[in-house]
Amino acid sequence: MLGFNRRKVYNFLMQRIKLVIEYNGQKFCGWQRQKLGRSVQGEIESALSKLLQQQTLIVGSSRTDAGVHAFGQVAHFDYEGNIKPENFSKALNSLLPDDIKIVSSSKVKNTFNARFDVKKKTYLYYLSRCEKNALFKGLVAGISYILDENKMKECLNLFLGRHNFKGFCASGAQVENFEREIYEAKLFKKNNFFVFKFTGNGFMQHMVRILVGTCVDVGRGKLNLEDVKEALKFGDRAKAGKTMPASGLYLKKIYY
Repeated sequence: MLGFNRRKVYNFLMQRIKLVIEYNGQKFCGWQRQKLGRSVQGEIESALSKLLQQQTLIVGSSRTDAGVHAFGQVAHFDYEGNIKPENFSKALNSLLPDDIKIVSSSKVKNTFNARFDVKKKTYLYYLSRCEKNALFKGLVAGISYILDENKMKECLNLFLGRHNFKGFCASGAQVENFEREIYEAKLFKKNNFFVFKFTGNGFMQHMVRILVGTCVDVGRGKLNLEDVKEALKFGDRAKAGKTMPASGLYLKKIYY
């Protein structure tokens, strides 16, 4: 067969599928597949492999920790077959547990990469103004003390722009470069909640939870703004605030 190239035909038939995923992180050890423990990635790969009758792996945009939730996690996988890209969401949802939902599925360019093509991410953090909340257990963090909202907003303004955030990430964070840029850092009230919103070009392990914890410690008078400035300038974790619980954190949106 003159001109036949098996590799080129294979690549032409292969499709890259993008998934937008929502999940309740309470019963997961995190996004990333683990040998032991239930993960979001593992559950989706199991459902996808069952649907396609072959092992199929996915690439996620962000490795959320245990207990962290998502409105708009993104992943991709490669597929060769007759299922329409937009039908994967319905098919997978019929196989997935109730705490994971595929919001949408679509075909993207074969060069698209859910992890490496990310331009920016938005996270939300929900903080209840009562320490114990029966209706939202595992879905929000709670506090029992009074916070100075204006001081917290001043603190948030310090995070805007490009900084070395070494003092605002987990001590074991496996990164070589601690520099990140924050485009948006806001605080607003919604019903009985404080909601923190962060948009940046990337976030390290526990970074959003520590940024919120720093604002909270400033708002209650445990830290002052000079402490925060020193934490940013010198990468001093001791000058930053506590790490807030995972329960209040939501991956809102990934931008490409």
